[in-house]
Amino acid sequence: MFYAKENGVSDLAVLGGRAHVNGITFATSKYVVRGKLKNAVVTLNVQKLPESRLLEAMDRVPFVRGISKLAKLNWNLFLFVVLLLAIPWNWIFLPNYTDATVSVWSVIVEYGVVPIVLIFLLKRLWQFHGAEHKAFNVYTSGGQLVPELVMAADRVSGRCGTNLVVIVIPIYFLLSFILYQFPLLMYLVSMSVGYEIFNWSSRRNRLKVVFKIAAIIQKYIVTKEPDEEQILVAISTLSKAIELDQGRSVK
Repeated sequence: MFYAKENGVSDLAVLGGRAHVNGITFATSKYVVRGKLKNAVVTLNVQKLPESRLLEAMDRVPFVRGISKLAKLNWNLFLFVVLLLAIPWNWIFLPNYTDATVSVWSVIVEYGVVPIVLIFLLKRLWQFHGAEHKAFNVYTSGGQLVPELVMAADRVSGRCGTNLVVIVIPIYFLLSFILYQFPLLMYLVSMSVGYEIFNWSSRRNRLKVVFKIAAIIQKYIVTKEPDEEQILVAISTLSKAIELDQGRSVK
C-alpha cells in the first residue's frame, strides 16, 4: 500500500505500508513497524528510518519526491531494484537472433498460467494485504481498531499501491520506445511521473477509471479475506505505528 501526505493522511503513515507472507508493515515518517505472526504469536519489530538530508530535500521536489518516498518505504528493496536494472544484462547474456519466433506455449505460460499459479501460491500474502487495507480503512474513517470493525471493513483501498502501478505501467510502456536501452532510467522516470499523477488524481478525484481498475485488481487478485489472527497482526502493527507517530515512547 502507498499513502501520500497530500491525500490528507498526514497524521499517520505518510509513507505507506505493505504486506508480507507472514506479517504486515506500517511506516510513519520516522519509523517502520513490522508485525510478524509465528505460531499464533504476534511480534512487533520497530526500526527507525535512516535520516538523510538528501532524501528529505527530495521529498519537497515535485517529480523527485516519489523516488525518495519509495526509497524510504523499503530501502533495501529499492537498492536491489536499482542494482538489478543498472546491470547491463545484454552485455552479459548476448541476445540470440537466430530464433526470431516466440513459442505460443511460452506466451501462454508467461501471461496465463504463471499469474494464476501465483494467485494461489501467494494466498497468505494476499490475506495479510487484505488485513492491512481493512485496518487502515477503519482508522482513516475514524473508527476504533477493534477486531469486529476491522474484520467487517472493506479490503479495497483507494490509497493502495495498486493504483500507482496501474498508472505507472502505461508510462513505463511508452517510455520503452525511446529509453529501452536504459531500464533504470525508465523505472525512475515512470515512478516519478506516476507518483505525481497519483497524487493529483487522488486530491482532485480525477482518473476514476484508474481507481476502478485498481479496485477490481485488489478485490479479485491481490487481496483475500483475512482470518482473525491476521486481523490481530494488522491491528497490533497499526496501533504501534499510531503510538510512535504521536510521539509516545517506544517500549
